[in-house]
Amino acid sequence: MWESSSAFRSRLLVAGLVVLALVHARPGFGQTDTNSPPSPFAPGDLSKPVFDTQTPVYDSVPGLGKAANALAAEVEGRPITLGDVGDVIRGLPTSVAQLPFDSLYPGIRDQLIKQQALVVRAQQQGFDEEPAVRRRVRAAADRQLAEEYLQREISKGITEADLLDRYNRDIAGRPGPEEAHVRVILTDTEKAAADAITELRGGADFATVARRVSKDTTASSGGDLGFNTLDGMNPQVGAVAFVLPVGQIAPNPLHTAAGWFVIKVEERRLQPTPSFVSVRERLLQSLMRERIEPVTTAALKDMKVRKYDLSGSEEGGGKEKAQ
Repeated sequence: MWESSSAFRSRLLVAGLVVLALVHARPGFGQTDTNSPPSPFAPGDLSKPVFDTQTPVYDSVPGLGKAANALAAEVEGRPITLGDVGDVIRGLPTSVAQLPFDSLYPGIRDQLIKQQALVVRAQQQGFDEEPAVRRRVRAAADRQLAEEYLQREISKGITEADLLDRYNRDIAGRPGPEEAHVRVILTDTEKAAADAITELRGGADFATVARRVSKDTTASSGGDLGFNTLDGMNPQVGAVAFVLPVGQIAPNPLHTAAGWFVIKVEERRLQPTPSFVSVRERLLQSLMRERIEPVTTAALKDMKVRKYDLSGSEEGGGKEKAQ
């Protein structure tokens, strides 16, 4: 629901590249304009927050709105804008959204062209007039508006001081999460995994056996998964790895959707205390989740709500109730 920091950076990337393109198109590019405001992408005073979370201005970069309305394509006269492209980028997985804009732009633009062509055909055949379709379209629009309101209402009440207070309360001075150094062997059958355990108990080297029989992608490295936190592992493997004594091999094969695992724990350790910067986004999301219910309750205040049972009768005897 919430816009992550990576999605926010992607939005700035879209705007930044558009601004650069406009600057290159201007006469006299390369000359310093002493009357121009500083670049919105310059780091500024690093002793202070990069932005003031008390008064968010994420969409107030000069020219951003105009750039978002710039045409990327047209289908039957219907515009597809750079803003539309940017919206798609914000919805991509982080690993993809962080790719350069110019590498993402052609594919996303072409996908939007195909989508718009389907919309045109659907409207030509009257799909948009069907009650079920209209209902789903309205529901999607309502959902987007509700999420936007919720995010803005919650965000404007969270300051950098709030985040720092939460960091000092929950994280500062405490060790980070535990992580385990694990090796695995993956086989297709329980018998193959049991045979591997028997061989290992007889003194065979785990890495050697893993290279020979494991089907896991770590086979070439002796089944070495390296250090991982519980959240970073397969839940079933992690459940075993974080209770198994260090240096031991699980006595029985573990059955998962991928196959049968033989698990050994080489070492466990605590990570150092994470820095504020590394957990800032997580803290922000945590604070926002906590404030969902109060904002939702406040939105309902003084609104007239009627509820109906499955027979169509109004609950409460037909009396209007303000929430």
